Amino acid sequence: MSDDRLHSLGKYFEHFNVRARYGITFEDFVGRVQRGVWVAWLA
Repeated sequence: MSDDRLHSLGKYFEHFNVRARYGITFEDFVGRVQRGVWVAWLA
């Protein structure tokens, strides 16, 4: 994965407060995106 892609995912992760909302780490988030299984659930 390119540095630009990781940077974009990091901005998304922080902007949408993914860790607090879904209880997952950035590494897990990136893995889910790579596998195509990331779904932002309504909280």
